[in-house]
Amino acid sequence: MLSNQEYISSQQWLVFSEQDNPSKMDPNSALSYQDSFIRWVPTLNDDARKPYGVVHFYPFDYPTILLGAKDTRLPELGNANNYLVDLGYTLVQRPHGGLAVVNDPGVINFGLVSDNRHFDLSIDHAYEQMVALVAQSLEPFGVKVESYEIPDSYCPGKYDLVVNGKKIGGIAQRRFKSGVTTAAYLSVNGDQQARAELLQAYYRTGEAGSDYPLINPNSMTTIEAVIGEPIQVAGYQKLLISTMEKYGSLSQGDYEDPELKALYEKAFDKTAARSYKIQPNQLP
Repeated sequence: MLSNQEYISSQQWLVFSEQDNPSKMDPNSALSYQDSFIRWVPTLNDDARKPYGVVHFYPFDYPTILLGAKDTRLPELGNANNYLVDLGYTLVQRPHGGLAVVNDPGVINFGLVSDNRHFDLSIDHAYEQMVALVAQSLEPFGVKVESYEIPDSYCPGKYDLVVNGKKIGGIAQRRFKSGVTTAAYLSVNGDQQARAELLQAYYRTGEAGSDYPLINPNSMTTIEAVIGEPIQVAGYQKLLISTMEKYGSLSQGDYEDPELKALYEKAFDKTAARSYKIQPNQLP
């Protein structure tokens, strides 16, 4: 099994940051690119001497809720969604991950996209690569990152990212033919208790059953809180990049690549259609 260092060093990484996305203000654009990279990377590698991978950073500068497929089955979904919209949140349904996560300027999302023909990552191994990268990024602060489920967090999962018993983020995974995307959200700074209380009220309004998390707002925290010093999303993004650069080569990706754009346009139509069902006439 590849170590994290071997996994990073064995690929040519293309970095895509939503700050550079010409359509960054459309709430459906980031996830449409996320859905495109998983199809695009294997085509790049058909003629590559060394396989390519993608690192995709997609923080949201405005209050956004990424909903999972299970959220759309809430008994009172309309009331629950209206509750969030009335508070000024934009709703986007994501193609991976099971339940809702909160996004605002203090939260970062990023994904690692690889070609499984070259690495044959099992589901667990792909998750473990992401856990290792986040853990390495926080080593300079003397922080130990563990991975296990925090069941009373929002969007709980087997590979929750945990520091001192509290969740700082979670991981989801998506697979398409030979492409594999492992995506994480991390609460970098801000009021994490308020984020949890928001989704606690969302599920209460939606009359969620016992198969949805009973959220404890004290079960989660932020990177800023655990390292004990101020840190911004942009600063943590640079930290992740510098961590990967210790082992591998990174270069800027091109949002205007013709093959990528063609895939994006198809993905965007599907992503937007899903989101418009839950929030018609949405604007960021």
